[in-house]
Amino acid sequence: MPFLLSFVVEVADTLSRIVFRSFSLSLLLLTASGTICAQAQDPFDQNRLPDLGMIPESHEGEKHFAEMAKAFGEASMKNNDLDTGEQARQFAFGQVRDVVSEQVNQQLESWLSAWGSASVDINVDNEGHFNGSRGNWLIPLQDKQRYLTWSQLGLTQQTDGLVSNIGVGQRWAQDGWLLGYNTFYDNLLDENLQRAGFGAEAWGEYLRLSANYYQPFADWQTHTATLEQRMARGYDINAQMRLPFYQHINTSVSLEQYFGDSVDLFDSGTGYHNPVALKLGLNYTPVPLLTVTAQHKQGESGVSQNNLGLTLNYRFGVPLKKQLAASEVAQSQSLRGSRYDTPQRNSLPTMEYRQRKTLTVFLATPPWDLTPGETVALKLQVRSVHGIRHLSWQGDTQALSLTAGTDTRSTEGWTIIMPAWDHREGAANRWRLSVVVEDEKGQRVSSNEITLALTEPFITMPDDNPHWQPFQEQ
Repeated sequence: MPFLLSFVVEVADTLSRIVFRSFSLSLLLLTASGTICAQAQDPFDQNRLPDLGMIPESHEGEKHFAEMAKAFGEASMKNNDLDTGEQARQFAFGQVRDVVSEQVNQQLESWLSAWGSASVDINVDNEGHFNGSRGNWLIPLQDKQRYLTWSQLGLTQQTDGLVSNIGVGQRWAQDGWLLGYNTFYDNLLDENLQRAGFGAEAWGEYLRLSANYYQPFADWQTHTATLEQRMARGYDINAQMRLPFYQHINTSVSLEQYFGDSVDLFDSGTGYHNPVALKLGLNYTPVPLLTVTAQHKQGESGVSQNNLGLTLNYRFGVPLKKQLAASEVAQSQSLRGSRYDTPQRNSLPTMEYRQRKTLTVFLATPPWDLTPGETVALKLQVRSVHGIRHLSWQGDTQALSLTAGTDTRSTEGWTIIMPAWDHREGAANRWRLSVVVEDEKGQRVSSNEITLALTEPFITMPDDNPHWQPFQEQ
């Protein structure tokens, strides 16, 4: 009797295992062959004609089932400590999980692709400063197959603070080229200085050309106690070429010129008149996400500058494994793959400087007619931020008997005495006068020059004067 009972229990356990395996394998087959709804179509649908042998049968289902069976067999060999039913259950769950995960990733990548691309550039100059480091975010506004309308937001690090960059542009494909134009608004936040930028670009498969023009908006602003600054007006022309036989290397050349009497093209504190510079660059892109840059900038006056940079280019909607794959570099830098790249422009404004007017001098001219021997008080108007150290008068000071007041450094109390009329032929009877003012900082400014002229006096002729007698006889 105990033997019979144990036999019944063993048979029941075996049947339960068979039923569970059948259920697990059924679920596995449904997962491998597609969705349940696809197989549950109405067999009496009048829109479906029977197969008459004219359309070749598809073996995708059998192929997919064979792959699933192979994967199940490999998974069973790895999990020898589990029975067949448990292995089937875990395998079916893993397949469903992978299908759902793949669909979620595809939907997420499709949604993120509308957010464009983001890049972060970290630049280091000769002195170890991060001047020119920036972050950009290009956002597609209207993304079609043949054209793209985009906007871009960015921040650039400058010595004087952060520069915000806001721009819009369009790109379209034509005859194997990617053509485009853009306009930008750059704002030096701490100094409240602005400029506009207008650019055009023509990108080929291995060559990229672009040109930009920069126009300042804001007027001169105080920079230091003696200097004023604004963004300089100028342009640049850029060319970038990638090697067809080695997609990881890019070369670039750029020509830039800015206009002004004191333009600091190298951000070195030295101003130049209408400076021109040539920039040569070499870029190495091991993977689409990362680019290492090296640039040499040479000016016409012999001054030069070297920069090393690291650029991170993240493309929203593209799997990270592709952005870290060296095999994807050629695709990312191709004409189609570069449509979301940021435009080639100088987002770091070049500054122009001029001497700040901390000292101004004006010498007034007497508005009345001057007569010989008249004492005239001089009206000297001086506006000085740093005070007055010294006054130096120029011109006919001795002839005018220039006299100071109680304080030679004061603008008050200065007088002159007009000389007597000179009756000699050719005498001008005119005298000139100006003043040079020096402030406590050593700055010197000359005033305007005034002219002091005498009014010819009226003279009574005596009766015995021979010039008077002809008039008396008449």
